[in-house]
Amino acid sequence: MKKWTWGWIFILIFSLLAASCAGREIGGAGFTNAGRSDGKNETEEKVTISFWTLNAEWVKYAIDDFKLQYPNIEVELTLYDTDPIKETLKVAASSKTLPDIWFTWGGTLGSFYPEYGLSMDLTQVASNHNWSGTYSKAALDMVTFGNKITGIPFHVNVLGMWYSKNVYAKAGLKAPSTFAEFESQLQTLKDAGVIPLAFGSKGGWHTMRVTEQLLEHFAGPELHDKLNALSASWNDPAVVMTFEKLKEYTDKGYFPKGYSYLDPAETDDLLFQEQAGMIYEGTWFDVTINSEGFDNTKFDVFPFPSDWTPRRPSLFADMFQINVESVPAKQEAAIKLGEYLTSVDVINKYLDSYGTPATLSTKNSSKSPHVQLLLETAMDGGFLITDQALPQEVVQKLFEAQDKVALNEWTPAQAAEEMEKAAQAYKKKK
Repeated sequence: MKKWTWGWIFILIFSLLAASCAGREIGGAGFTNAGRSDGKNETEEKVTISFWTLNAEWVKYAIDDFKLQYPNIEVELTLYDTDPIKETLKVAASSKTLPDIWFTWGGTLGSFYPEYGLSMDLTQVASNHNWSGTYSKAALDMVTFGNKITGIPFHVNVLGMWYSKNVYAKAGLKAPSTFAEFESQLQTLKDAGVIPLAFGSKGGWHTMRVTEQLLEHFAGPELHDKLNALSASWNDPAVVMTFEKLKEYTDKGYFPKGYSYLDPAETDDLLFQEQAGMIYEGTWFDVTINSEGFDNTKFDVFPFPSDWTPRRPSLFADMFQINVESVPAKQEAAIKLGEYLTSVDVINKYLDSYGTPATLSTKNSSKSPHVQLLLETAMDGGFLITDQALPQEVVQKLFEAQDKVALNEWTPAQAAEEMEKAAQAYKKKK
């Protein structure tokens, strides 16, 4: 997967903040069919494709629209939550029963499929369909593995620390500007009877978001990037300090009780019901707040207050991949579907529920007032989220280390040692 650089971080933010005029309309030049570019379905043969993606109500309606556009393409849709789709895809990959098209993330999560010859190389499709004028360069970079485009870009995401305005007002707090101020607020919230940090560690990735920001703080951007690239030792004092801080937050009750076993899906309600002060989520969270029936003007977001300048949030992209084993007719139909779901008209039609598109030239949703702010926090750079930056074997060791430190089964020093062992084992295997 291509290495992240600050240069194209600027391209990412600029392309999302500015309205590029290079977007693709539904039925436009991006939708070739049997050599045509007018969007008409010329093929007589009917084809059925299977599609697995994350649970989102708008997708159902968009597929109904797609069927009107392409009446000869039947879509068998299956919707999953985050962890179930990860597990189901891995099982399907091992048994060669992957669907024709599926949702996945960038980085090492998505690179698994092309690495093992399971997904199509879409580089030529991207060239033929002018993807460089359709999607942001950053999004295309994040779905590129081994210099090949491996998926149709779907979303780009920037993360930040969301907080309840009411909870903060009652505690006499405002968004922190320093790490010391942030830590002071954790105790203030705890003393006020509020859970400071609404996180659930089941699956590992939710707590990882705190861990990676603590690591950014203690290691600094340069060392953090080297750790994620496995070009520096994880048995480093900065890593030990990160796990020590995670243990400290656990012991002081800054996380929900029993958070090591708590499903992340349960933590949103803690924030919405004002039982918790903060949660680390991304550009999609306005949509989440709205969908749960809450007023997102009662929440705000700030970048994690590391003392490094510039501060760097974590970022990631997701995509749709196509099964390399599907017959050509199914592959062509799947590409049509992926391009349709990421087209300007579809995004604008379902804008309030869509999330942050990778596609250029789309509108901004008035119901997502915090997206602009989050994008601006990444203007000076960012880092690829850890579970996409690290090899998956090392990611799993990080998840294990987080839990074992929290449960007093490993010391922070042991956790750092185990991380380095996992990194060396991966490098040796490669």
